Amino acid sequence: MVVLSGQMIRLRLATASDVTERYVAWLNDPSTNLYMGVSRVTSTQETVRDYAASFDGREDRFLFAIEVAGSGEHIGNISLQDIDPIDSRGEIGILVGEPGWRGRGVGTEAIGLVCDFAFDVVGLNKLTAGYVAGNEGSGRAFERNGFQIEGVLREQFRLDDGFADVYRLGLLASERGTMRAREGNTP
Repeated sequence: MVVLSGQMIRLRLATASDVTERYVAWLNDPSTNLYMGVSRVTSTQETVRDYAASFDGREDRFLFAIEVAGSGEHIGNISLQDIDPIDSRGEIGILVGEPGWRGRGVGTEAIGLVCDFAFDVVGLNKLTAGYVAGNEGSGRAFERNGFQIEGVLREQFRLDDGFADVYRLGLLASERGTMRAREGNTP
């Protein structure tokens, strides 16, 4: 079993048993899903369980449960998916579902752990991600891990009060190594 441990959190592969009413409530909460495509549909335990099951046994996509170190409380998820072995790249997506854990560095730490996994274990060369304008906390979490804005998709995402831009970010394995060396860390 893959387990990635940090200071505040640990990541482990998510299972269907993680799909609780609380997890589904995160996805249906307008304050949580405002900047997510999932806001356009009502999630159910069945649809979320099917989503989680779509990662089972796969080597081209991983869904990790974000747990509080020590207590094991499930507070969100982070995925590494759309892995392309030929172009050696993958996409990260993250959800910190528990409101009390947002803005405390959980996203930054989870992204860093998945970057290490993607570059050091999976062997990818590039990671990509995106965030909707207005969700700058998400953008900062990626940028703290060395991601750079590579482009802006203008008015790509519909919000209740109009359209918002989507920022696309990228990080190369060579940049991650350089950033970690500057921080005094080793992979």
